[in-house]
Amino acid sequence: MRSASLFTAGLLALSTVVATSSPTRVQQRNPQSKRWNGTPGFVYAEGEKFKVDGRDFYFAGTTAYWLTQVHGNDDIKKTLDDIAAHKLAVVRIWGFREVVGATNDDPATYTQQWVNGEQKCNQHGIDRIKFILDEAQKRGIYVQISLTNNWSPDFPANGKHPGSLSNSYGGMDTYVQQIHPGGDHDLFYTDDAVKDAYKKWLNCIIPQLASHKAVFAWELANDPRCQGAKGRTTSGSCKTHTITRWTADTADFVKSLDPYHMVSSGDGGFYCTDCPKLFSLPPPPPTVSGGSQSNVGKRSKKRTGYLTTPMVRERIKAREKAAYRAARNAPGAKKAIRGGWAAPVTSFKRQSSELGSSFDGSFGVDTEDIVSAPSVDFGSFQFFPDQNVYGLEPSGNGLSSFDNVVQQGLDWIQLQGETGNAVGKPTTLNGFGIVSQPNANTFTPFSSTTPTPIGNDVAPTEEQQVDAYKQWIAQANQVGLTGITQYQWGQTNLASAPASSVTSRDLQGTSPNDGYSAYSEAIKEVLTKGAEAQQGRIGPGSDQTA
Repeated sequence: MRSASLFTAGLLALSTVVATSSPTRVQQRNPQSKRWNGTPGFVYAEGEKFKVDGRDFYFAGTTAYWLTQVHGNDDIKKTLDDIAAHKLAVVRIWGFREVVGATNDDPATYTQQWVNGEQKCNQHGIDRIKFILDEAQKRGIYVQISLTNNWSPDFPANGKHPGSLSNSYGGMDTYVQQIHPGGDHDLFYTDDAVKDAYKKWLNCIIPQLASHKAVFAWELANDPRCQGAKGRTTSGSCKTHTITRWTADTADFVKSLDPYHMVSSGDGGFYCTDCPKLFSLPPPPPTVSGGSQSNVGKRSKKRTGYLTTPMVRERIKAREKAAYRAARNAPGAKKAIRGGWAAPVTSFKRQSSELGSSFDGSFGVDTEDIVSAPSVDFGSFQFFPDQNVYGLEPSGNGLSSFDNVVQQGLDWIQLQGETGNAVGKPTTLNGFGIVSQPNANTFTPFSSTTPTPIGNDVAPTEEQQVDAYKQWIAQANQVGLTGITQYQWGQTNLASAPASSVTSRDLQGTSPNDGYSAYSEAIKEVLTKGAEAQQGRIGPGSDQTA
């Protein structure tokens, strides 16, 4: 059986590849080195840019995690046609789905099967990913392949069909529970048997696709954290160094299997401003003298070192002063802003001096240390304000709830752009979204299997959603992000399907919707304009060659 032989090969690879020791001291790399083996046609990172054959490559893209789950090849082609028509150059998919025990599902819709604790690679699932790559290449689209997911809750037997929600594909906890039933989520990062099982999976899929030029990058995991989904336990010993070490070691292993393609951690971009680092930052590049250039698409040069707690507090102070000035110009008024409500003007001080979970390392993520690992080619971050708190905004600042969310996104994107500049690597907004009123009843948090409807008095209108996306995409372009990926693509007119397909049980011809699906042409037009803006950065100011 071919899958058995692939896993035998995996065991041999694990025994023969010289493992890179876990980083235990500060290390440094040269950010100006070309991270490319010279083979034409592959996307690579050079300094703070992506390139293809010496040409700059900036993109807007989308996530279609469910693309392996549709009825068949025609639906894959139809989806990629529509994505290409909107000028999106990268599509992000889940390149994994694990099933446990016997299944009647279409073999093309899963990549691994666990039976009585035995792990088997499913070639049919890999072949479907190959087909997606072939079709994407025909349309000038690259594919970012995520290899596992932090979010993998247990689904009730009568719940949504596997593959409908992004957290229904298996993931980290499938490995942990199959090897150590009842084990903590963070064993995925520390237990040798679990790590070896994950590397067996990597050795199954990556060598088969390593020569394919449509692969944009390997994403080690979607949103890795110390904490898992609801119902999963955590040991309490997982820290930022835990995930950074795992990322560095796993990225090295992926590079040993595939020297052609880039590697990304897939993390959410959370900071740990007071944490010691495993990796040091490179020295800032020398100042280039000469004529001035446009600032559009240029990274901010305000920060050359790691983000610190005093830096964050200084930004909060600046926001408080700005809020005070704004309130003074509109004394005591409950003024409507963009159709939303305005909080009464009271205090402009934060209720706590703590920076919050996006800055204190409580998720076990230190994005700056992670992206500084030598085999991680570019930085990634996400923005999902319905599920996380990101903001630097003071409480009682006089802004509507919607405007606060918009401002949080602008601030978060600015911070991440500065981090990319400090590290000297490209940075991508790897996923962003906000739940609007048309999708409010379908919203299901990534950590859960149960819809959590958002009231229309809280959820923004679709018009406001369009406005937010425009501002965030413009900010990403302005601060110099190399990639912008929306979450998630909404596809209609999919074929009716057998019971093993997500389009049959739940969706009636449309792609999955966890509250973020963009079926609206208004949203898709914003993405198209964003793609055009990104592509517009390639021109006389770049070193693009013919």
